[in-house]
Amino acid sequence: MPRLRRHVGNAVIIRGRDGRIHRGRLAGVDPPRGIIIIDGFGRRRFFSFFFIAAVFTFGGIRIF
Repeated sequence: MPRLRRHVGNAVIIRGRDGRIHRGRLAGVDPPRGIIIIDGFGRRRFFSFFFIAAVFTFGGIRIF
């Protein structure tokens, strides 16, 4: 999880197992459960690690 914590506050793209793309700013990481992002509307959204297929920074670097 240190790779994800390093990017807290940065813009990220999350690709879910269902194929949907979610964009926002990484707000926090809860190692046993998942990650929290703040989307473009200012809402906090939680994603469990079971749901996440990949996490990318906006530079295109895959971090999870």
